[in-house]
Amino acid sequence: MNAVQKFDITQRMSEVNELMERTDNPLHWAILNNYVRHAILELCNEWRQIVTPDMMVPHPTYRFHEAAGLRVLDGIEAVCAEYESYARRGIAVIYHTEGRIEVGDYGFLTEFVQKRFWPGQEIVKLGDVVDDLDATYLVSITQMSCWTYDDQARLIEERVYRGRDRTVRKCHPDEVISSEECRSKLMPLLPPAANPANAMRIREQMRSKA
Repeated sequence: MNAVQKFDITQRMSEVNELMERTDNPLHWAILNNYVRHAILELCNEWRQIVTPDMMVPHPTYRFHEAAGLRVLDGIEAVCAEYESYARRGIAVIYHTEGRIEVGDYGFLTEFVQKRFWPGQEIVKLGDVVDDLDATYLVSITQMSCWTYDDQARLIEERVYRGRDRTVRKCHPDEVISSEECRSKLMPLLPPAANPANAMRIREQMRSKA
């Protein structure tokens, strides 16, 4: 197997960062900021900081529209169980390519090609046939998501729509990105939770440190 260039995990949401630079509406900026914070915490297995009162409403809902049908997570306990399963199964690390995003008072709408790392012993549980249970596999799929937020930039609902173009590829060991690597590279970039009242102050503080 030929070596494949490793993705720079610090660039996984470049389209979001670019939109934030052009966004002056405090609510819109806070929504995008909290999305970035959410994504970093998820990759780093620090999901407990996602489900806090400044990031999420008390009763969130996640809806996954997949080839197998609709899967709904109703309430904070179900959401916590989902994130805990990502950490336990070693599937928390994802990155995006070909990303687009738009933001509004409702939240944001985004489309991208999602790429998630799967241990061989986990991906076979999905019904995939692989030749090495000890290897890591990269699953790619087109995804569109609509995340809704309240007027304090707290997540209300994730609506996720996954395409039928799913592919699975065996990874070269040198291209695999671990949660530990994410933690070392992304946690220093973690922004604080924002709301419309503090968004512009946080933005200026972040710009002054850049």
